[in-house]
Parts: sequence; C-alpha cells; structure tokens
Amino acid sequence: MGERIRAFDWASHPLGPPQQWPDALRMALTLCLNSSFPTAIYWGPEMHVLYNDAWSVIPAEKHPWILGKPAREGWADIWHIVEPQFRQVFDAGQGLALYEQMLPMVRGGAPRETWWNYSITPIRHADHAVGGIFNQGHEITEVVVARRQREAELARWREMFRQAPVPVALLRGPGHVYEFTNDAYLRLIGRRNVTGQKVRDALPEMVEQGFIALLDRVYRSGETYLGAGASVKLQRLEGGPIEDRTVDFMYQPMRDARGEVEGILVLVTDVTERARAEAALRLSNWQLGEERARLASLNEAEQRTQQALRRFNDTLEAEVRRRTFDQTRALQSQGAVADRLRAAFATDLIFQGFMDPDGTLRDSNPASLAAIRCSLHEVVDRPFWETPWFSATPGMPQRVREAVETARQGRTVRATLTVDLPDGRRSFRFSVRPVFNGRQELVGLVAEALEVAAAPEKPADAEVVMRSREPTA
Repeated sequence: MGERIRAFDWASHPLGPPQQWPDALRMALTLCLNSSFPTAIYWGPEMHVLYNDAWSVIPAEKHPWILGKPAREGWADIWHIVEPQFRQVFDAGQGLALYEQMLPMVRGGAPRETWWNYSITPIRHADHAVGGIFNQGHEITEVVVARRQREAELARWREMFRQAPVPVALLRGPGHVYEFTNDAYLRLIGRRNVTGQKVRDALPEMVEQGFIALLDRVYRSGETYLGAGASVKLQRLEGGPIEDRTVDFMYQPMRDARGEVEGILVLVTDVTERARAEAALRLSNWQLGEERARLASLNEAEQRTQQALRRFNDTLEAEVRRRTFDQTRALQSQGAVADRLRAAFATDLIFQGFMDPDGTLRDSNPASLAAIRCSLHEVVDRPFWETPWFSATPGMPQRVREAVETARQGRTVRATLTVDLPDGRRSFRFSVRPVFNGRQELVGLVAEALEVAAAPEKPADAEVVMRSREPTA
C-alpha cells in the first residue's frame, strides 16, 4: 500500500501532493502503513480513505479502487450506519470503541451480514483541531455465526432432551442445583417446578435414602455411577403418600473446559413395572414347582392305590382339567412378562446382546445394531469378538474374547472400551456377565455397553466381579 500511495495521482486530488500534507496526517499514515493490524485513515471534511495492507481485505473487491475516495462514496453500503459515528468523533473529538457491530457490506455484488469490533480515534493537528479519523477494526463474523450455530444447536439438544421418553436432569455446582429437567423427569417426581432449587430442597425425601451423599461422591471423584434396580421412595404429590419405585439410573459428571467437574447429568429409567413383573414371574415359577411336586405325589399315590384311583377317576379328571387350565394361564402370564422384558431389551440407552456359553452371538438390541449399521442376521451365529463392534479396533477382538472367557467361568467382567465404529470413535462402559438357570447351569452370557463421555482409552485390566450363581430367568 505504501507503493500504491506513492504512485497515486495526488496532484489532481483534493488532498494535494503528499509533500503538502499536514504533519498530523503524515505521522498517522506512517503509523498506519507500519502496523500489522487492519488500519484506515479518513482525512478531511470528506473523509478521504487511506489504508494499509492488512486493511485491504476489508473492502474486498473495492480494493484498490477505494483508495483516496470519500468515505460516503467508498462505503455507500454502510454509510447510514458509520456516518453518525464518524461525525460524532469529528465533532466531539472523543474516540469510540464498538463491539459486535453488524455492517451489511456489499461483497460479491450482494449485501452480506458482517460483524466487527472496531475503534474510531480522532487525529488532531498541532492546534488540537480534529483533522481526521484513525480507524482500526477486526472482523468477527465467523465468531458470531459460530456462536449462533452453537446456541441453535444447544437449543435443539435441549428440546430433544425435553421430549426424550426417559427422565433426564442436569445439576450444577457442588450444591446440585437443578438447571434443566425434561418432561419425563417431572412426571417421575410428580411434575414439580424444581429449576433453580437444590435437590435436597426439592426432594427432601432423597436425603435419608443416601442419594445426596452419592451425588456428593460423584461430584468429588469425577467418576460415573451406575445404579440398577435401586429402590427409591418418592412423595410425588405434595402432602400425598410416599410411593415405592424401582429405577435404573446414571450419574454422569459434566466437566468444563479446564476438565473440572461443574455438574452432573442424571439419567433415570423407571423399571417399577418390570421389577413387579419379575417378582410375579418368580412367584409363578415357585408355584409351578410346588404344583409339579404335588402332581408327583399324586402319581405315587396312584401307583399304591389303583383301586381307590378308579373310584375317584371322574373327580381326578376334573381336578386335572382345572390344574391344566391354571398352568395355561400361568404360562400365558409368563409370556406377557417375557414380552415386557423383550421391550426393555430394546432400549435405546444401552447396547445389549445375548450369547451362548461359548461366546456365539444369538441376539442384539436395535440400538447396538444401529451403531454398526448391520441387521441381526449379519452378526448372529458369529463369535461375539469377531463382530463389527470390535473388528475395526486393533487389539480389541482379543480383549473381548478374554472377557468372554472370564465370564464363562462365572465372573462378571467390567471395563471401559474405546472402539472405532462407522460413525467414529466412541467410549463405552462395557460388561459381560454370566446367566445361570435354576440348576446352577450356565445358559448364556449377557453383554452390555453404556456410552460415556469421549476420552482416550487408558490401558487397564478389566474389572472382574465375583457373582453368586443365583438363577437368572
């Protein structure tokens, strides 16, 4: 720009030859041309434009035409905005600093929304009269647009969480203050307006049950807590009775840019009906066992008392028909319970799969299949560790195979795994647990994975948890 200014025909210009320019203008121009920051000078009553190389990108296709032009002509597209600002500095002699100012500049032949931080400083003659303006600015359009996009994305996610079918809440600070709760969470706790309240104040019944202490521990340690089949007592109506509910829940620490815990994400699944169904199923199994034992006794009695059996044959046939009807109803009830359990297996919150004792995959829920973009028939009947969940991650098939071997020995394995899936690298809290029948026989293995905050995987031995061989339906 120094070369352009020297080569410019100033003799026919209102400012005249540079040798005749005032000392204030010459000094300001020296500062301008030697600055690496976008800088322009508007000189004289008409505010003729002079600028440096860093500023030359601001007028876009107007460069270098705008050199020496009056500001009202060079900036005709934004003059209605900047003229009052320039006039104020000329008249009052006091500088201005403006932030996030929107200027609709014409670029590429069309007005474009641009955003700026800039300053306007008066340039004074030796007698302190204002002769021009020293202007420095920085375009922040990308920053403003990115912030808009982030705010829109946050609003979209908040709306998605609000409409989520599972209860979700976000707690902030060591006092666990409710910042966000979705509709499902409000239904679970009785539709209370809890935003801005501490959990201990909004749900005082939680204190004695140990949930506040558990939140404190998660906040201090920064470690995720998963609870399964937890009993909780809730007073869902003010002044109403205390209700017993059964829930699965997760407390996930939320971290700020420095990695410090600043809040906890609460995710809850109300499994009360499932727990009741499981209890009913256990009772039904016990009753069926008792019934089988009684029938066995009747058969033994039949062998000893054939003559008496013939006398009461008609009565016994009626009794058998009644018992058969009762058993049929019990089996239908078990089928309904199995359907509900299958619905729970189809959850979107965690990945689940069922294997034979030798590690051959027999079933997997839709959420886990969607993660590898496969259908069930593409992965069923294959060794679990050779499936697409792990095959794209070096070393992972061997780790999973070892976990399966450990689970076959009757021990539950838990670990944090980071795997490469079709949509990118993701981290999961992973477990493999054995399943036994009533005769203490291993009938299968259940694999589960819950996604956790993305983080580099730390090499570590898997956690092995001893489990008593209680029958699992």
